[in-house]
Amino acid sequence: MDISRRQKLFGVGPMGMVISLVVLTIAAWVDRLVGHLAILANPASIKVVGGCIAVIGMGLLFWSYWTLRNWWAKDKLCTMGPFKWFRHPLYAAWITFLFPAAALYLNSWIILFFAVLIHPIWHRLVLREEKMMVEKFQNEYRAYASRTGRFFPRIPWIWNRQRS
Repeated sequence: MDISRRQKLFGVGPMGMVISLVVLTIAAWVDRLVGHLAILANPASIKVVGGCIAVIGMGLLFWSYWTLRNWWAKDKLCTMGPFKWFRHPLYAAWITFLFPAAALYLNSWIILFFAVLIHPIWHRLVLREEKMMVEKFQNEYRAYASRTGRFFPRIPWIWNRQRS
């Protein structure tokens, strides 16, 4: 199976970002409607935490792009760099780090709820992309998927204990 250039470059990212931005817009509207439900009364410390998480997310995003360029060029399964731990580190950068960081920086329970809500939506979206990868790379991708997390790193000592 050939993967188109558009699929290689973007995957389900554009659709996921549109959905995410719609949900974020609704969350911001609800936050404004209910009068901003603040996480902390004095948000200085939570803004620092949000900023630190955003830096981690941006680092993961750039590291992922830098690493993935080899897969785009050589048409091989990328399993190095952040792809060693995440199957979807580009998406994880957004939904695991940057969206929650924004919620913390904005000091908003509603936006934080959005950041949690968006995960199951993205889990559903990437199923199509993962099916495409199985068709292209077959058992190599299945083995890779069995040892990596989708949006969170799979921690071996915890994962192995749960499977026992």
